[in-house]
Amino acid sequence: MAFALSSKPAAVVVSRSATTKAHAPAIIRAGVRCSTKARRNLVVSNVAAPAKEQWNITIHGTGPERADLPKLISKEQVEALEAELDQGASIAALRRFNDNLRNIPADRWEAVLRPVFNELCFNLESFNPAFTHCLLMVQRTIGVSDYVRRDTALKNLIQPLAGEYGMHNGQPQLKTHRELFSDFFASLFGYPLPQLLADTPQPPPAAAAMFEAMMRDIGSAGGRAGAGAMEQASYALGYNLAIEYLADYEKTWMLDSFRQLAARVFPHKTVDWVFLEVHAEGEAEHAAIGHSAVLSLVPEAQVGVVRQAMRDHDRDFAAFYNHLADLLAAQQ
Repeated sequence: MAFALSSKPAAVVVSRSATTKAHAPAIIRAGVRCSTKARRNLVVSNVAAPAKEQWNITIHGTGPERADLPKLISKEQVEALEAELDQGASIAALRRFNDNLRNIPADRWEAVLRPVFNELCFNLESFNPAFTHCLLMVQRTIGVSDYVRRDTALKNLIQPLAGEYGMHNGQPQLKTHRELFSDFFASLFGYPLPQLLADTPQPPPAAAAMFEAMMRDIGSAGGRAGAGAMEQASYALGYNLAIEYLADYEKTWMLDSFRQLAARVFPHKTVDWVFLEVHAEGEAEHAAIGHSAVLSLVPEAQVGVVRQAMRDHDRDFAAFYNHLADLLAAQQ
């Protein structure tokens, strides 16, 4: 059966924990808007320091406002939009997925996880063209947006994309995140990731549907007829921020859940945690970069465009993780 994403935004009020049964690490505490450093410390306190990769990023700001240019969106406005994601559909879906992940049957964990990893593999890579598309939408404002503002936004956006390929400021190129994911998979399953991909249907339906939705929405400002270059860029920047902001929750909770699963199901297996560790540590900083990119370029008049972009991603990301939660629940 084909997997379809709803075209309507979803909003569900949820609590801050990743599970309804026990407290799980949260990136931002309820009701508190943390600084970048505080958010990062909340994440790092719950994970081991990565042995093979260290994040090294620079957050670029635009400096003082110029009276001859459109007024930019404010920090408070962006934080309010991020707070909406804290209560969005994706948080509920991620919590449901992690609840199910921690409780998969010990006697058939491999059969249960194979279709989940098939979806995750495609989904994780699909964000790379999404990030690239966001960059393109900003670059296309050449001749329309301010030179310095555009350049500042792009300096922010390029860093997480480069990091996907093992490139970080002041460091030699390390393993790509695709390689790190492959290492994680092989350490769990005992055979290489390409074997899974050869044995399971391609492309996986939920991840493929989400990829199609991301590329369609980023390229059309969420289907806004007649959207100009600046409106398209504002949408792309909001979409990029939503990706990074929700990934902060996603990877931290996933690391915690997989560690609990490993302790229960295969305590003597040596698991390569680097893929999840570097994301659990680094996504808070990537979210901060996305936040700064929005502040660098988006006019205050386009707050609504950014909100739509963030809600669109929240809707589709929730659909994807609810599908994964369903896959796990069907085997319990």
